[in-house]
Amino acid sequence: MKKITKTNDIKTNTPIRVYKKGYGYSLLTLIENNDLFLICKSPDDFFNHIQENETVECYIWPYPDGSYDFTTTVLGKISSPFPILLLQHTDSIIYNPSRQCLKAKVTIPFTFFTFSINTNKSFSSEDIQWHKGTILELTDREAVLHTATKLEHFVKGHLHLDTKDVDITAKVTGINSTHYDISFVGLDDTDRIAILDYIFTVYRE
Repeated sequence: MKKITKTNDIKTNTPIRVYKKGYGYSLLTLIENNDLFLICKSPDDFFNHIQENETVECYIWPYPDGSYDFTTTVLGKISSPFPILLLQHTDSIIYNPSRQCLKAKVTIPFTFFTFSINTNKSFSSEDIQWHKGTILELTDREAVLHTATKLEHFVKGHLHLDTKDVDITAKVTGINSTHYDISFVGLDDTDRIAILDYIFTVYRE
């Protein structure tokens, strides 16, 4: 992505993640960028919550990392043919090398198997015993897993996020009764972004 120094530089179809205190996070899509304002397609619930002249914090995430952060004002709302927000231009954009780490409370069924640090890395289907649990908290780097299964050093399983499945390998970093802190290992950028996008759709205050 070309360096962004002002909002006029943002290309159409760019996802713009927004935060509004009292609501949480949402994901807009820039459908037109003209000299007057940014024209963004909005989810219905965020469109109904936000009002004209309110400010929002915005984040643009270039691939594969980093974040362009800025604050802007909602100049107008258009409800037809779909929810549209008009955002004010600004040249006060800050680049951060790391992205804000969001933690969402979720209830995601998680099917997994567990293995120790000394286990042979090659698994056959006959060797694997699958277990069930629930992800209760989620970030793009770690999660809280609730399960009655006694975990070993690592877990491996499938995380279903709406229409996408993410293969997860995670290290157990903490235990509190049936709640386990797990830290993702070797998660690629595509899957990390998919998790962050999911968190933006469910994070509410």
